[in-house]
Amino acid sequence: MFKLILTILYSLFFISSYVNAEITEDMKTRALQAGVIIERDHDPKRTYLSNDYLARDTHMNMQLAYRHAQNNDPEKAAALTLISANRGLDYAQVSIAKMYVHGIGVEENVIEAYKFFKLSEDQTAQNLYLKVIIEKMTPEEIALGDKLVENFIGSYK
Repeated sequence: MFKLILTILYSLFFISSYVNAEITEDMKTRALQAGVIIERDHDPKRTYLSNDYLARDTHMNMQLAYRHAQNNDPEKAAALTLISANRGLDYAQVSIAKMYVHGIGVEENVIEAYKFFKLSEDQTAQNLYLKVIIEKMTPEEIALGDKLVENFIGSYK
C-alpha cells in the first residue's frame, strides 16, 4: 500500500513538473535535431495556440472568470480574464478591454483598453469599440497604445 501511494505521489509530481515546465531554446534546438515537435508554430501574440495545455488552460480561465463575474467578484474575474488576454485569446482581449474602459475589477485605463481592443481580431472591437474610445483619447495616449500593441508579446504563464 505504501509503495502504491509513493508511486502515485511520484507520478503526480512528475506530471505536474512536466506540464508546468518552460521550454528553453536549448530544448527547442535538441528537439529540432531529433525531429521531435515540442511546440507548434504560432503567432507570438497568440501564445495559447502553442500547445494543448495552454489552450485548455486559457479557455478554462475564461470559464472561471465568467463564473466569478456571475458571483459578483469582478476582481477575480478580471485577473483570470487578463491571463487569457495576455495569452492572445481574442474574446478575452475584448472582455478585459471593456473592463478597463468601465473600471470593472481593474482600475479604469483607456490606454490598456485601446491596446487589447487593437490586439483582438474581433471585428466589433476593431470597427466600433476602438472608434468610441479613440474619441476620448489624446494623440499621445493613442501613440502610447500603438507602441504597446507593437511591442506586445503573449505570455506563456
